[in-house]
Amino acid sequence: MLHKLDDLWLTARGIRFYRGHLAHSQYWSRPQMETYQYRCLQRLLAASARDVPYYRRLFREHDFDPARDFRSLQDLERLPVLTKPIARANREQLCARSPGSRPLELRTSGSTGDVFVSSVSRQHWSVEQGIVWRHWSWMGYRFRDKMAIIRSYVPADGAPLWKLDRARNFFYFSAYHLTPANAKTYLEKLAAWRPKFLRGYPSSLYILAQMALQHGIQLSGIRGILTASETLLPKYRRTIESAFGARVFDWYGQAEISVTMNECDAHEGLHINSDYGYCELLPAPELAANERRIVATCLHNYAMPLLRYDTGDVAILCEDGHLPCSHGHTLPRIQAIRGRSDDLLYGPDGRVIPSVNLYTMMDQYSELIGFQFIQTEKTSLEVRINTHSFDAQFERRMRDDLAARFGRDLHVTILDGEDFIQSGEGKKRVIVSRVRENDRVA
Repeated sequence: MLHKLDDLWLTARGIRFYRGHLAHSQYWSRPQMETYQYRCLQRLLAASARDVPYYRRLFREHDFDPARDFRSLQDLERLPVLTKPIARANREQLCARSPGSRPLELRTSGSTGDVFVSSVSRQHWSVEQGIVWRHWSWMGYRFRDKMAIIRSYVPADGAPLWKLDRARNFFYFSAYHLTPANAKTYLEKLAAWRPKFLRGYPSSLYILAQMALQHGIQLSGIRGILTASETLLPKYRRTIESAFGARVFDWYGQAEISVTMNECDAHEGLHINSDYGYCELLPAPELAANERRIVATCLHNYAMPLLRYDTGDVAILCEDGHLPCSHGHTLPRIQAIRGRSDDLLYGPDGRVIPSVNLYTMMDQYSELIGFQFIQTEKTSLEVRINTHSFDAQFERRMRDDLAARFGRDLHVTILDGEDFIQSGEGKKRVIVSRVRENDRVA
């Protein structure tokens, strides 16, 4: 997506934005934050009416003129909620037609398995990096502190299962090869390298933590652990913190970049980053009394504004979420995110494959419309897909990519056009794991 130097430059801009703005806004009063959100939305709605074909049409249909009708944050409710199917069907019309812009693109399949490409302005990407920096600063991170990362790295055939990014001092390990033997090797390398921080998918760090406890391998000096992209189950948190002797700092977000939430050093739930997005927590008949739909509007992405975007995720409320946490951060809080807890998949040799790793792999296929993984035993995997075009070259590429993650001994069946398995409520699960409990890796 980004050249390395460009990425470093936008990250540096994000750090400046954190120091000049985000370091202060985390302590703002509620009226201060609402004033900031209102002004950001004023500008975003005006730009959407001017530059985005979808919203020019939508505003006419709803007789909504931002200059005339947007007088308070509540006026945003005059617009309908934007669902994922509507966003996918109107993707091109949602992109701004502003001259001179060079947006980035984020491909996501999310928890639904349906591919969506978000256009992201460089201005917003700097804000995103500033929010990341604030989250990491809550953990005590400083630039070039040693961080070991169990995600975002897929080695080519025959390549090492780890690599060192010397510029950032990040040590990447393949999450696709977490066999018991490899996990022990990872831990030995980590013990020798002595990172200050760990970062990874919750399920990957959970597996690594289990092996650390089993083999009695200790990583001294770990100060904090970052998790993201999957639901952090309570048992994952307990095991990870017990094995590595440090607290977990969880992060929630989406590639559609509508809202982010993260855990601070008080560990009293997830703070909603109200200076990043305007988040509505809406009740629904099918939800429990303390659960809400997450509907959000990113305040800074002019390349592809998603106004009142339904993320499809559910927040669990906490009773004192409107109050500052015990460390004084005034950003509102929720207790946790319900959802995103997909089943794990397994390789014949015992490796465990987190679902997010497969989302990342499938995102690279422009031919894909949707997909589903079905596993009944560790030696085989069925992949059901819908594509724009399917040929022998596409199939061979997918088989090679799956072999890089599961090993060459896995029997893979790829079915194009086959109906997806759905729940009784009509929801499609991307990962359908039917591997018996006693066949799974402990």
